[in-house]
Amino acid sequence: MAQRVMACLWGCAGLALVAASAPGASAPAARTKAEVQAIIQKAGTTPPEWWDTVPLDYPKTLDLSWPEKPQGQWNQQRNVGQYLWSVINENPGHWRGGIRFLHFLLTHHKDTPGPLGRAMEALAGSYFNLFQDHARAAFWWQKVAQRRELHFFEQIRLAECYWRLGSKETAVAELKKVDEYVSASQVKLWSDMGDLDKALKLAGYLITDDEPSSVADGHLAAGDACRVHGQFQQALTHYGKVMAIQPVGKWKGGIERCRKRAQANAEAVKLYDALDLKRIPDGTYTARSDAYAGPLQVAVTVKAGRIEAVKVTQHQDKQYYTSIVETPRRIVEAQSLKGIDAVTCATITCEAIVNATAKALAGAVK
Repeated sequence: MAQRVMACLWGCAGLALVAASAPGASAPAARTKAEVQAIIQKAGTTPPEWWDTVPLDYPKTLDLSWPEKPQGQWNQQRNVGQYLWSVINENPGHWRGGIRFLHFLLTHHKDTPGPLGRAMEALAGSYFNLFQDHARAAFWWQKVAQRRELHFFEQIRLAECYWRLGSKETAVAELKKVDEYVSASQVKLWSDMGDLDKALKLAGYLITDDEPSSVADGHLAAGDACRVHGQFQQALTHYGKVMAIQPVGKWKGGIERCRKRAQANAEAVKLYDALDLKRIPDGTYTARSDAYAGPLQVAVTVKAGRIEAVKVTQHQDKQYYTSIVETPRRIVEAQSLKGIDAVTCATITCEAIVNATAKALAGAVK
């Protein structure tokens, strides 16, 4: 079957910070398809535990009719989609309120197909991106699928939900629905599920494409997969090939971003084997790495040969979802930078946290 390439140079469709099925990482507990569906159904028909503590609160200036294409300039106090993007997504303190608001819209538009569908889509994405609540995300994507065919990246997200809930078989079945296309998202998910060979095979379709942007995306995705699986020399080879691609054409900016990411990731990989926590004096150490919107700084605290804390102290990213908290937590949990993967849809932020942490620790070695 011919493969169609779907490149994503901006990190929006790709990766996320969770210790995946790489060496030393634990896979989700295995469940049958029926068990996973039961979990999804129960979660989807039950409110989150915090539900009663969060009041319904939204700007009364919002146009609740929620037209698919809002008119005029960007106005996050009037247009629902823009409100969700700029006010809810960018402010963790509003995430729960955003979920309450979307459920309100479900009721408000129960007889209006267009906005009702948009509310379902937004709920699936919000549960997935903001809370990593894979059961509720899957529930709402399944509801969307009853109304229309899921888009390419929605199907990949749904497949990830099935895998993280414990059914790789169901995830693979979902991925087969989009087997005609190839993107870095699929490379990432197959790598997460422990199948490096399949991940690299898919990356190969991107790498052999005629478009330089797809080649860059493919080598970067392959490098990331190899890094997570401890294949550091292979990762460095792929990163080197990204850096060799000249930023030209309509995707010039995206290629430049790929090159910067590849360089930063390669530098971090080279530091991994040299890191010995026992050689680092107690203290807090800082370092920076480029994230999506600018430099990101971390403070890493080491005590008695252990990473006590990793804290993001400065950043300019906005759509970072759970990466700012989840990535440091996973580093502390693993007591290592090896095998740490990125949070889906916040790849660049996650990479910056890992890379800055590597720099901070390397600079502190006696």
